[in-house]
Amino acid sequence: MRALLSSTAARSYGVMAASMGLLAFVPALMIILLLLRVFWLSFETSIFDPQLTLANYLALYSDRFAYGALLNTMGFSLVTLIISFLFGVPIAWLTERTDISGRSIIYVMMTIGVFIPSFFTAMGWIFLFHPRIGAVNNWIKPLLGLSEAPFSIINIPGMGLVQGMGLASVVFLLTSGSLRAMDSRLEETAQMSGAGFWAVMGRITLPLAWPGLLAAGLYVFTIAIGAFDVPLVIGLSNRLYTFSTYLYVMSNPLNGVPKHGLVAAFACFMIILALLLSWWYSSVLNQSRKYQVVSGKAYQPRLVKLGVCRWLAWSFIAFYILASKIMPLLMMIWASLLPYFQAPSVTSLANVSLRNFMRLDWSLVLIGLKNTLILMIVSPAIALAMSLVFSWIVLRSRNRFKLIFDFIAFLPHAVPSAVFAFAMLVISLSSVLEFIDLSGSIILIVVVLSLTMLSFGTRITNGALIQLHPELEEAAHMSGASGWTVAWRILIPLLKPSLLFGWLWMALLTFRELTIPTVLFSADNITFSVVTWSLWNGGSLPAAAAVNLIMITMISPLVIIYLHYAARSRMIS
Repeated sequence: MRALLSSTAARSYGVMAASMGLLAFVPALMIILLLLRVFWLSFETSIFDPQLTLANYLALYSDRFAYGALLNTMGFSLVTLIISFLFGVPIAWLTERTDISGRSIIYVMMTIGVFIPSFFTAMGWIFLFHPRIGAVNNWIKPLLGLSEAPFSIINIPGMGLVQGMGLASVVFLLTSGSLRAMDSRLEETAQMSGAGFWAVMGRITLPLAWPGLLAAGLYVFTIAIGAFDVPLVIGLSNRLYTFSTYLYVMSNPLNGVPKHGLVAAFACFMIILALLLSWWYSSVLNQSRKYQVVSGKAYQPRLVKLGVCRWLAWSFIAFYILASKIMPLLMMIWASLLPYFQAPSVTSLANVSLRNFMRLDWSLVLIGLKNTLILMIVSPAIALAMSLVFSWIVLRSRNRFKLIFDFIAFLPHAVPSAVFAFAMLVISLSSVLEFIDLSGSIILIVVVLSLTMLSFGTRITNGALIQLHPELEEAAHMSGASGWTVAWRILIPLLKPSLLFGWLWMALLTFRELTIPTVLFSADNITFSVVTWSLWNGGSLPAAAAVNLIMITMISPLVIIYLHYAARSRMIS
């Protein structure tokens, strides 16, 4: 009887493993094919008349425009990294390693910062610090008798500043965990030996936190390389191009024929760079065990007493929250109430009204809202389903190729999402999909979004699945349950909290997504974020501000639900 049950269980497991392998093969193949399409395109003369050539690489080598975009990308990414660390790491340290009060408030504000669209913040900062219309410059110039604006964000450092202020929330979330888990005994020993605060910080705390800091830096730098929102809003109109805006402009030129081959050649270079950074990132994570100092029940985190410095610490945090979130929001509200943007003053109060909201093209707004809701519901659901399949193969199966699947699942994080969107655009325009015309369809955005969220999804499902002992599934198989019964009756119910958390997070990120919808834009698949960008790009700044506020208002309930769920799950202390 035992042999019969074992045989039955083996057959059930084999069917499930084969099914999971087949389900994972499809998205894995799509990811590889999209990247291969970009690589192959870099050697073609045209997507409509393909002939193999090295002309694209020769043209890229001599293209000053591409060189400028590459240098701008590196400068922008470096400034972004520095600014994000200048704010994210100190706030994380104050929250986790000191006796500062109001930790929950800090966690909530920093988490909210992840979900605020970067283009929203960028627009708010333009209203503040644009050399011509910026409110701060228009206040200071007459006050100090200046002929030129003292501040400007219309440059690479300014763009990096705006992007870095936004990504400081990501740095906070990535580094707070390692700082929280750090054993304080080494710090106490150093202090007992006469070391001062800064000596302990420089020789003990930061070296122990180094793997987490380096991993966070590589993660943020990779994001900055492919960043699209801030370079699009601030840089495009001022001819400051980074890689993502170079890709967008060259594949959607106002005049002439799109240079898809040249874009593909540039994209191949950026793919190699991104993969090298990701390899470094993975190496850092693999070596992090060397720095583990927390062990057993004796671990007690030691909190630094701030004393009179408490007010200085809160002033620093308040300045960051004010500059990165509150001021852009206030300027967006002010701009949405005016017929044209003016610096706040008693005189301009006479022009305040709700006309921008009443005169919006509500049919376009509703189309954008409908498409965005479709993306929010469908894309995270598909991404999580694929992620669960990938995680099962990596953690449960004896598939000899499981490490390859894990590597493929990480590729969408390493490679900028604009590259995947560009590859899908090229495929939709070519004869490959001639028999199913998907050009301009929302299906294209759904597919690319689902694939690009696979990296994040698998991190969630890996962490959740690794906590479930396989004996639960083995017992079900031994009882004669089929693979799908095991998945539906055991795995999914036990993983439901993590899946719900993942869906909420990815739905919020989908709502603010601008890169993929812009590259694959058409009149039929326009999203809420693209509606905002279209109004802004067309010069209707107050109308764009109005749509932005509607967008933030609509996303707020979902953010509140996420924060409530995270608090109940103790993700926010």
